[in-house]
Amino acid sequence: MDFYIEPSVIKKHPHLKIGVLLARGIKNQGNRDEILQLIATTSEAVKKRYAGQDITQDPKILDWREAYKSFGYKPSSYRCSAEALMRRVMGSKELPSINPVVNLYQLISIKYVLPTGANDLDKISGTLRLAMAQGNEHFIALGSLGEEIAKKGEIIYRDDREVLCKAWNWRASDTSKMTEESQNVFLVIEGLEHTKPGEMTQALHELKTLLHRYCGGQSEAYYLDREIPKVCEESQVANRQMAANIPEPDYHSHESFQTRTQKLKEIRALGVDPYPHNYAPTHQVGVLQDTFEKAAVGTSEEAENGKTDRARIAGRLVLFRAMGKNAFGHIQDETGRIQVMFNKAQTKVTGLSADEIPIKFIEKKLDLGDIVGIAGHLFRTQKGELTIFAKEVTLLCKTLLPLPDKHSGLTDKGTRYRKRWLDLITHPESVERLKTRSFLVSTIRNYFEKAGFMEVETPVLQNMYGGAEARPFMSELNALHQTVYLRIAIEISLKKLIVGGLSRIFEIGKVYRNEGLDRTHNPEFTMLESYAAYWDYNDVMTFTENLFAHLAKELYGTTEIGLRKDKQGNEHLIDLKTPWKRLSMKEAIREYGQINPDKLSDNDLRSKLKGIIEEEKLQKASRGKLIAHLFEAFAEHHLIQPHHIIDHPIETTPLCKLHRDPKLREEKFVERFETFILGYEFCNAYSELNDPELQRQLLEEQHQRRDKGDDEANPMDEEFIEAICQGMPPTGGLGIGIDRLTMLFTNALSIRDVVYFPMMRPEESSPK
Repeated sequence: MDFYIEPSVIKKHPHLKIGVLLARGIKNQGNRDEILQLIATTSEAVKKRYAGQDITQDPKILDWREAYKSFGYKPSSYRCSAEALMRRVMGSKELPSINPVVNLYQLISIKYVLPTGANDLDKISGTLRLAMAQGNEHFIALGSLGEEIAKKGEIIYRDDREVLCKAWNWRASDTSKMTEESQNVFLVIEGLEHTKPGEMTQALHELKTLLHRYCGGQSEAYYLDREIPKVCEESQVANRQMAANIPEPDYHSHESFQTRTQKLKEIRALGVDPYPHNYAPTHQVGVLQDTFEKAAVGTSEEAENGKTDRARIAGRLVLFRAMGKNAFGHIQDETGRIQVMFNKAQTKVTGLSADEIPIKFIEKKLDLGDIVGIAGHLFRTQKGELTIFAKEVTLLCKTLLPLPDKHSGLTDKGTRYRKRWLDLITHPESVERLKTRSFLVSTIRNYFEKAGFMEVETPVLQNMYGGAEARPFMSELNALHQTVYLRIAIEISLKKLIVGGLSRIFEIGKVYRNEGLDRTHNPEFTMLESYAAYWDYNDVMTFTENLFAHLAKELYGTTEIGLRKDKQGNEHLIDLKTPWKRLSMKEAIREYGQINPDKLSDNDLRSKLKGIIEEEKLQKASRGKLIAHLFEAFAEHHLIQPHHIIDHPIETTPLCKLHRDPKLREEKFVERFETFILGYEFCNAYSELNDPELQRQLLEEQHQRRDKGDDEANPMDEEFIEAICQGMPPTGGLGIGIDRLTMLFTNALSIRDVVYFPMMRPEESSPK
């Protein structure tokens, strides 16, 4: 397709930039709800970014206002498309939903504050160009019945036949408008003086990605300006060399950053290396304090003369105060804090020339948060505080940003989760909680290995997803032009290994489910899954409760793990002592919900759930699903001390063996258990299904549900069926969420407290 910018346009607007996307073979229907949700999320982020600001003073908007004035338009009446859309967003009005392509380029427009537009390529006659109107071009605007004439000097898009857009993309004609039938598209993003090239190409790249994701097809991106003003091989974005658009972060304007940056220059000028390659401490702070907790280590005079124990530590300077000939500070590492005394006569600074005074360097050039090495001798102050008399100070890392304020601290939860490094520096309890997580994982591995299990690794990227009812994350494998999925469970791959003859295996790894965020759910989480040939769910139950009791004893020395809160906020002393109580799902409903499902019809069950489950879902639910809903509504929150809830309806899982009891088998119940503590589920386990005929039937039912719109149902997995056909022995399978397990043992109230870097919503992850 031919498109160019006429020289007269470049002459009048030398800073003009046009991003062009030529897309072919798209489907401009469907996915509208997902796109609208994306627009809503982007709109909220834009509102937050521009809150309290006058958008008409944005440099990019001012560019367009001046451009419109140049051909006689009043900015108050004739606004570029970006300003019009931004006004809607800032006024909390939804953007008009037209079709996927239009919705997507409007999303890009508000995100980058750039005018955008599109034309149907198949409706363009000859060469398309950006031209300066001569004043005799007739034009009928989209939605208008009357004909008008383009103003002389204004910028128009036109082909060989007529004007397609006037005043850039301020008003489009009906001729080449985007419709749901449009398959080949010309999209533009427009910028003037204050639009950076890198910003334009970034917006182009994002639009291209979104268009491919939601509309398919193939597209090519071009960047046009006064250097290359036409669509050609040289103007392809991939072939153009442009400076990256990297905006300067806000903190560069902060006084503290500028002051520390100046100090960094001064430190270098003094010949001190502010970032040396290594340092070798002899002790961690916690070990040092434990070692000398009850020892008489000597006085400051003895330390000054080198007559006490020598120590060499490294950490952050988190407190500093000068006191005449001495100065005192606290050094913090991951194990704790220790006091350090700097002395005017005795303390030296590594790399500092003899002409400089070390104590002045320490007082004037070091800041709280700087990482330093301290070598010296131990002594105890008159108040009994273990202290290091610093003989040599080595600057290991000059910090350019300050730590959170020592008085108010880092209290905002969103900032603590997003900037976990600051949380770890300022909150020792966060360090201990995450260390406990690592200890639990290590102990679990050891427990499984001692029981004869072998740890394996299986793929995260999969051609087919399964093993749980969840919506997957999708990605694209460029090398094979193939859609792949991030695994929603580890199960299928591990079962294939059981078929292959490995008898006891486990894996601890990441699993990804495209679901919501709440106190107990993160889309990326860590699962333990294990499989033991020739076990059933009874064997797994015993093994699981023994694992929990073992973890408690390793961590606390007892099976009592302390007071923990249930879903209602009530505290309970939890004891993981074995054996644990076992109830079938129906028994739990009878005991805790005072409802006997066996004596109620399906309609009776529905009436019990009326107002609890949405009506449409309730009417479609099978009897098994109704029983599962009854359990969740009336029994689950009563399960405070450890319970194994056994014998579930088959509708709750397609991968579990039917019950061996003839009556329960006839009712389509399976040998599955879930473990509950404090009303929360912690384990899921099965007597695994190894009947290939029944497995096929259940997966076919799942596939049918998926075809009817259930995006959490599993697709048909023929390769898995083939593996089962070659024989899988009776097997007991187990799944435990490591994150939720860590919450239990560390008394954490949110999954975000036990995940190093939890997923954050856009409004939570935007800079303060």
